[in-house]
Amino acid sequence: MKYIYLDESGDLGFDFENKKPSDFFTITIILVKDIESNKALKKEIEVVLKRKLNTKLKSKRIIKEIKWSKTTLEIKKYLYNRVKNLNFDIYSISFNKRNVYDSLQNNKPRLYNYFVKQLIDNVDFSEVQTKLTIVLDKSKNKEQIKDCNDYLIRNIEWILPLEVNIDIIHENSEVYKQLQIADVFCYWFYEKHNKNKTDWFDIFSEKVKYHDLWYDKAKK
Repeated sequence: MKYIYLDESGDLGFDFENKKPSDFFTITIILVKDIESNKALKKEIEVVLKRKLNTKLKSKRIIKEIKWSKTTLEIKKYLYNRVKNLNFDIYSISFNKRNVYDSLQNNKPRLYNYFVKQLIDNVDFSEVQTKLTIVLDKSKNKEQIKDCNDYLIRNIEWILPLEVNIDIIHENSEVYKQLQIADVFCYWFYEKHNKNKTDWFDIFSEKVKYHDLWYDKAKK
């Protein structure tokens, strides 16, 4: 049994004159290759939350999520050192929104689905033999969830053996804590392109099987 955790950073807004959308959009997949590693990822996130983020709190508020923007590099390193020997790979794709063609800016679902497909096409599914569970952050309405699920199944099932069962779950990261790992890695790719920072990537690059940047050059 294998698991995919999919997360995004940035937004799909394109009004750079009147608003302040992100310059980049990033999609990241964490492929966890066995049940033991999946359980261990959840456990290690709970350990980090307990030992690093919920110690000596002055208030009764309990921190339930590891968020990139609110987590120091020291804690990120601590987290990675605890999970680096687990059996998972990282795949990510980003694009510079300022250079996206106008026709695609006006068709955001198509743009999003296209890049999800590009990412999926680069994931190594060769070890998936019985079941693949895909977990996404719960941020879509019922119609969007149905469209998302249909699209994912269409673009994955042809890669897999016929006997593989695909299960798609939309849930928040407090329930599926492994999504918090996806958030931490995803935001790094986003920040790398946004701020040209590489300190975090230098730490976990050994786990990265694929990452790419599209529309890096200005459109003609």
